[in-house]
Amino acid sequence: MKRRILFLVIIIVIIILAIYKTVDIVKINGTSTIKMIDKKEGKDLTISIIKGEQYLHKFKINSFISIKTPPQFAVWIEDLNGNYIETLYATSKIVNQSWSKAPNDSTPKDKIKREEALPYWTHKRGNNLIKADAISSATPKGNSIIKTKTDSKQSKYVILAEFNNSTDFNEYYKKDAVISTDNYSGGEWGSGQPAVVYSTTIDLNSTNRVYDLKLIGHSSPSGKDGKLYEDFSKLTTAKNIIKSITVEVKERN
Repeated sequence: MKRRILFLVIIIVIIILAIYKTVDIVKINGTSTIKMIDKKEGKDLTISIIKGEQYLHKFKINSFISIKTPPQFAVWIEDLNGNYIETLYATSKIVNQSWSKAPNDSTPKDKIKREEALPYWTHKRGNNLIKADAISSATPKGNSIIKTKTDSKQSKYVILAEFNNSTDFNEYYKKDAVISTDNYSGGEWGSGQPAVVYSTTIDLNSTNRVYDLKLIGHSSPSGKDGKLYEDFSKLTTAKNIIKSITVEVKERN
């Protein structure tokens, strides 16, 4: 009798999870396909991200342990005037603010705010609420394809993407940079080099349905503002986090 009740409970849990599941992830030959299955209406978008040489970054936990970590990133839509419309996808760590503590950081774990992670997207989004479980997942470890929809009714809009690796230091963006200096990027477990931003303009009135996002700038190193900086001269490995990112818009019926 107890076994039968347990079996029924398991079946019920599976059904509930299926009903409320909002993200479907399938990995084939190293490529993760992430489908947002809760968005029933809108124009279909397929976002393809090809990893670059620096996509997986060496993250040093201590003197003996290092791991390879993928970047945090977000993809979103703006109108032609730069006004935020909606987030298409963001990695779960940035959405949930679930950051690891640096060894010498006395801040409680639930109070850690890495403002330097994706500041351009964060400032653009402002107080706009996002449904975390509907647009996020753990960062893919390799190439990824994100299948989603946009509710935007505009014939022209801008799609942007922002990427950032933690502790991606170089000769200018150093781990021991002093707070309030131009090269400060969050300290020992901060971002190092600032997040890089890519963009393209979608025109539904054109015959083009595949768009390449181009590197247009980087974010504030410390996250103190939401400005876009166009000087790449002090960036090194950050420019090689991704090889390419494209967006395909489904033809209208």
